[in-house]
Amino acid sequence: MPNLKLKLMLLMACVVLFSWLSLPGCQAPGANETPAFGWWAARGPVVPHDTFPADCSLCHKGGDWQSLVNDFTFDHGTETGVPLVGAHQDAECLRCHNDRGPVAMFADKGCAGCHEDIHQGDLGPNCIDCHNEFNWRPTEIIAKHAATRFPLVGSHAAVGCWQCHPGSDTGNFSGTSTECSTCHGDMLASTVAPGSTAPDHFAQGWTSNCDKCHIPTTWSGGGFNHTGFALTGAHASATCNACHTGGGYSGLPKDCLSCHTTEFNTADNHVAQSFPTDCTLCHSTSTWSGANFNHGAVGISSGCNDCHSADFVVPTNPNHVTLNFPTSCELCHNTHSFAGGTFNHAQLGITNNCAFCHQPEYNATTSPNHMASGFPISCQDCHTTNMWEGATFNHTFPITSGKHNNLSCTECHKTPNNYAAFSCTHCHDHSKSEMDDKHLGEVGGYVWSSPACFNCHKDGKADD
Repeated sequence: MPNLKLKLMLLMACVVLFSWLSLPGCQAPGANETPAFGWWAARGPVVPHDTFPADCSLCHKGGDWQSLVNDFTFDHGTETGVPLVGAHQDAECLRCHNDRGPVAMFADKGCAGCHEDIHQGDLGPNCIDCHNEFNWRPTEIIAKHAATRFPLVGSHAAVGCWQCHPGSDTGNFSGTSTECSTCHGDMLASTVAPGSTAPDHFAQGWTSNCDKCHIPTTWSGGGFNHTGFALTGAHASATCNACHTGGGYSGLPKDCLSCHTTEFNTADNHVAQSFPTDCTLCHSTSTWSGANFNHGAVGISSGCNDCHSADFVVPTNPNHVTLNFPTSCELCHNTHSFAGGTFNHAQLGITNNCAFCHQPEYNATTSPNHMASGFPISCQDCHTTNMWEGATFNHTFPITSGKHNNLSCTECHKTPNNYAAFSCTHCHDHSKSEMDDKHLGEVGGYVWSSPACFNCHKDGKADD
């Protein structure tokens, strides 16, 4: 118990002394190097030892009053109920426990009981809003600055406090203006920021309210609020001087032709077709090419031939003129390309009769000769729409099956000009007398002829 009582008395002395040394002028050279339980004569007298144990050797070494015994320890949190956190746990006892007065009196004042307010009350009494007990350096200032009239965003978050607060080295943060020109006024001079002369900010009187065009992340690429003419697409990246060539920044015409006369005059058919000069009817602000041609908007009829009459007379496969095709090009073509039209018979008023277009091909065919053989002009019976050659003739079953499969036409059709006629007996080795003996009286209507053979032997078998 004597040791505990002595330790408590020493702790109280340290708290008082710490408060006294925190005042201006009380910091001594090298004081921060003094051990927590050390003692420095310049601190002055400590609290009286009247209630301390009479055995001085419990705390002091023999020979001087400045040195404490090596095993002297004190658990401030356990013994007093007030734990010392951060830098406070390394502070000298005498900085708080001295003859300045009771520790509790200064503790009731909070930080101000021991620490001088170098901000002179401008930042409020709660030091812990910016500082902690581990060091005096403020923490999370950027986040806390957001609660002020000027949040630190972009480039502002990287600058030193003194650049906006000249008195910050002495704790003075009051009276700082939030106007951009306060810090950036010199950037209007061409020698400092040449970009401010294109356009010339000073000549135009643009010396305040920088935030109307600029943002905190970068000074270049200002976003000017272009009232009356929205800057979209390629206009947004154009320099001011590209349109404002005379140095003035008011009264500029808003029509497209005032800047794009050359593009209008050199574009295909614009002048010849008397297109309107309102470019927005077909073009966007993103790019000059890839216009969306709107016939109605530019006063042109929807008749394709009004512009494409020359293209209509050129094709020969098929020949649009000789076949009397209508001039409604959109029936077969699209607006992307004239080639690759989709031929639609019904829309063109053409019948499904192939010979309407393909009579020359029908007449010229010799193997077999369609005209001489009397083939029907329903070409689709044998041909496809992909190509004229490689037709597939659909014989009546079973002529193309079994041993008859893959026979050439002429092996059965011996009359070149008449493919309706065919012969069975020239290939099948039967004599008329032999067949007469076998069929007469047995088969009704029997005659010696190939059509009669086929009429009974459709599958080519003798037992039909």
